[in-house]
Amino acid sequence: MSTIAQPKNIWIKDPTFDLGYLSFGWIPIYLAFILFENYFATILIIVAATSFVHRHYTFALVYGQREEFDKRKWAYILLPVAFLIIAVTFYKLNIFSILLAASIIWLMFHTIAQKYGLTRIYSRKAGYGIAWLDKGIIYSWFAYLFFALGERNQGLMSEYHEGRTLIKYLGEYLPIFTLISYVALAVAIAFTVAYIYVELKNWDKISLPKNIFVFSILLLYAIFFQNLVIGFLVFGFSHAIEYIAFVNVFVNSKYKKRPDSRSFFSRITKKQWLYAGIFTVVLAGISVAGNNYNQYILGLYITGSSFLHFIYDGWIWKVSKPEVGKPLDIKYSPTSN
Repeated sequence: MSTIAQPKNIWIKDPTFDLGYLSFGWIPIYLAFILFENYFATILIIVAATSFVHRHYTFALVYGQREEFDKRKWAYILLPVAFLIIAVTFYKLNIFSILLAASIIWLMFHTIAQKYGLTRIYSRKAGYGIAWLDKGIIYSWFAYLFFALGERNQGLMSEYHEGRTLIKYLGEYLPIFTLISYVALAVAIAFTVAYIYVELKNWDKISLPKNIFVFSILLLYAIFFQNLVIGFLVFGFSHAIEYIAFVNVFVNSKYKKRPDSRSFFSRITKKQWLYAGIFTVVLAGISVAGNNYNQYILGLYITGSSFLHFIYDGWIWKVSKPEVGKPLDIKYSPTSN
């Protein structure tokens, strides 16, 4: 299904919400890391708790919506068991660091995919834009980041267990990665020029929300060059906070447009921010308690559930599907892309 122009509201919700949560919701945490270095551990707990909370929003959408659960019933039942077994097995074999390193790499690409998805929502609401260009500018600069930072941060990565695992398997290739980064930089610049050309070509309807959001992504990338660790933490936090905010808007819009007294989600939208707040506080509390009392179980759960979150998100968030786009006020034409 293809979309047609939607001129009523080019923001996902409104300027204050989009800018405050989706584009720049990460700035307070970034400033906290820079200005309050002595409280690094405390800030890290906030970031970890937010990340812990956000993945459970996905589980609520999957297991709390009957129509979604029924689409892949057995997958949603069996996959949690499978990843629990995998996590425990890797731990018992003393190779859990490999699974953890894989989850970190997947997290990075998963975060990029989410940001690309939000960019496409803005493009569709504005009624213009080219998908491969939207993807190109976001992914190409991340590719440059990935290849450029490895060798220059090898010493820093060696200070962390997960970093040592990556160096063990990729260390000898890091000089090659640096060479590849020059090519990646040229590709990223080419995509940027093409992207700007298309935006200027559509000056009469240019999407301010989309371009601010893309700019915010590039700012996040720049933090990695300032400090790799802070860049990674702020990047992950930006993913979590925008996801929590987006899901709340999506659920509210979806069930207000389709009231159903038998639906749990339909009932909670009547006091959505109250329930969402309680949900967030309880999960954050569990995260902090787990970190203080049993890091082993918490680590197994976080790593295993992270893979479930990645997979489930890939299934449920397809903007090309009307059931996803219509609650966001995206109209669809009968012709296919």
